[in-house]
Amino acid sequence: MANFVECITDPDAAGPLWCGDRTVAVFAARPEGAAAEGAGRVEGSVALLDLGADDPALRFVAVLDCAEDEFLVPLLRGAADEARKAGGTTLRWITEEDVSPGKAAVELGALESGEVYRWWRRDLPAGVPVRDAAVRQLPSEEEGVAFRIGTDDAWYDVELDDDRARLVHDREDESTADALTALTSAALHALDTDHPGLRAAEVNAAPDDDELHAALRRLGFTATHSRAVEYTLSLA
Repeated sequence: MANFVECITDPDAAGPLWCGDRTVAVFAARPEGAAAEGAGRVEGSVALLDLGADDPALRFVAVLDCAEDEFLVPLLRGAADEARKAGGTTLRWITEEDVSPGKAAVELGALESGEVYRWWRRDLPAGVPVRDAAVRQLPSEEEGVAFRIGTDDAWYDVELDDDRARLVHDREDESTADALTALTSAALHALDTDHPGLRAAEVNAAPDDDELHAALRRLGFTATHSRAVEYTLSLA
């Protein structure tokens, strides 16, 4: 179990934990003995970002790289203290969970701001045909992405995790249920053809994305309890 939280304000010292130019600090939880060594394994981290908003309630967000509540709670406390010192009135973060609210939110007294997306799931193989010749595999340099499939306007970044595929959806413009059905069918067909042995596919969908919901239902997906939630912690 981590026995201390380190505040890192040097981007070079933070390395890959630093989340771009808006990062003001990274809080890293390290296991016992790591402080004396001056380095060591990071059990979890939270990056504090200053978004520069005029409204102090919208200024600071925390980017989590930690799943264990025993580390997450002290990490978020450190980020909250830093945000409060800088004039922020709230701290926001997004986390994935199966049951809401999570232990960290309860212990810190954070409130749920809203659901960001929910995972929908179906068994594989899907056995669906390719429906749109415009859907194709696209280049992607995102870490952890096995392949990207879609059009210039809408696509899935496909991540493979053991016998499960996670299809992370994004699009630039509004679309129709028919177009999203064709896109999702092509992605499922690629999984069946190129990655046999997968047992399930999951797609993330925002709560108000009715067109994608309709497409997923057509293809046999059902909504799960797994979702991403935004929490807000008052710093008053």
